[in-house]
Amino acid sequence: MGLCFLNKWLNSNNIVMIYIEKGQVNTFALTLTEVATLVDPFYLFVFEEEFNTEIAPIYWEGVDTSNYPYRYNLFTLDEDNDIELNKGQYTYSVYESSAPIIIVPNMNLNNFNLIEEGRMVVSGVPTSSIYD
Repeated sequence: MGLCFLNKWLNSNNIVMIYIEKGQVNTFALTLTEVATLVDPFYLFVFEEEFNTEIAPIYWEGVDTSNYPYRYNLFTLDEDNDIELNKGQYTYSVYESSAPIIIVPNMNLNNFNLIEEGRMVVSGVPTSSIYD
């Protein structure tokens, strides 16, 4: 597993992009500390497919493993074990919480503070096909 800083700033809109490879352990860096309002927050990621809005959002608690969180926040997502994503494009939202996060279906996000939004691309071999 190599460390890759895969987020990029696009155009003048400052849209952050995360790239995830299906079936892999993915490490990505964001700069959440600079926008966080809490000290040592817990991070909740919400992933929503862009083109299939019928699918429920996917929730994931990201643990910051950075040795330098004042510079960047480092997250490791095991695409097969932590969550399963379809190949495609997503929007993501990151929320902060002062307490540990318990993920339940149809979460109420009113108690969380939104600190970042961006886009994510999941690439790799698709898990299913219309031809199966």
